[in-house]
Amino acid sequence: MIKNVYYHLSDFNTALNIQRDINAIKKNVPVFNIKKIQPGIENVILIIGESERKQNMSLYGYNKKTTPYTDEQAGNMMIFDHAISPAGITNLSVPLMLSSIHPDEFRYRYDKLSYNIINMANQSGYNSFWLSTQASARGITAIASMSKNKKWVNGYDEVIVPELQKVIQKKEDKFVVLHIMGSHPNPCNRLPSNWNSGDLNCYDSSIKYTDYVFKNIFSTLKNTNSVIIYTSDHGLKIQGDKLLHVDSKESTQVPFFVWFGDKVPANYRITGHETKQTQTTYIYPLIMKYMGLEMPLHYKNEGNKYLNLEMKSMDYNTLPE
Repeated sequence: MIKNVYYHLSDFNTALNIQRDINAIKKNVPVFNIKKIQPGIENVILIIGESERKQNMSLYGYNKKTTPYTDEQAGNMMIFDHAISPAGITNLSVPLMLSSIHPDEFRYRYDKLSYNIINMANQSGYNSFWLSTQASARGITAIASMSKNKKWVNGYDEVIVPELQKVIQKKEDKFVVLHIMGSHPNPCNRLPSNWNSGDLNCYDSSIKYTDYVFKNIFSTLKNTNSVIIYTSDHGLKIQGDKLLHVDSKESTQVPFFVWFGDKVPANYRITGHETKQTQTTYIYPLIMKYMGLEMPLHYKNEGNKYLNLEMKSMDYNTLPE
């Protein structure tokens, strides 16, 4: 499709707004009160998926084998059985996951996105990396811009694996965000032409392809002191025979797990299933934990090492079914 002048104007305005967000955040870099209480994990990897329904993953009991490689690793994971995203759309959920901004502040105080996990990592002695196969987006790109190293890569999601392999060769503490396309609508467009989907539809095939990317990431990090935290930005709502990209309760139900490399110290290696409802905004203090930092008091909970007590989300009860 050839874009007309109105499309170009829209692109220009979007880019202008993103740059304004970045400038506002750069002017408001906070000084974190950070207390290091133990050595952190060398490679802290956060993978942000896209539009992945846990209901369509065999890891979560789906009757089609859509996540065979991840299934094999289940014994080496902490799997959150009832994870909830803070919103059903990307431009809300991802900034809320990566920062301590409150949803009520999101619309009018973009500058508060500076209180994010990238700036936290930068001030904690970690070299920060943002590797993405996704295009720019307000809020997300603003946070990504705080990374010391950032790269947007063209191609299907597997192209991000060689970039990760280069990064982990560096002998230093590293915090790496991989922002992938996953199952973003249209899922048929997320698959290489030579990808063998078998009898799966495009959506299930996109999940199986993401699982193939995970296989290569797991293999890359197996013999290292690395932790992978994975969640999807949101799920999708089923209506009839259609999958809808809308803000709804169903769209906030997401996969969420933690995987450990072989050289992760035993004090960090906690596996099994968390059966209580957990917000994916818990990623923020969880990353602090893996960096060896003291977690804020309001995230601590006796008898449950993972549950986020502060449910920082849009008003879940007001979302449509």
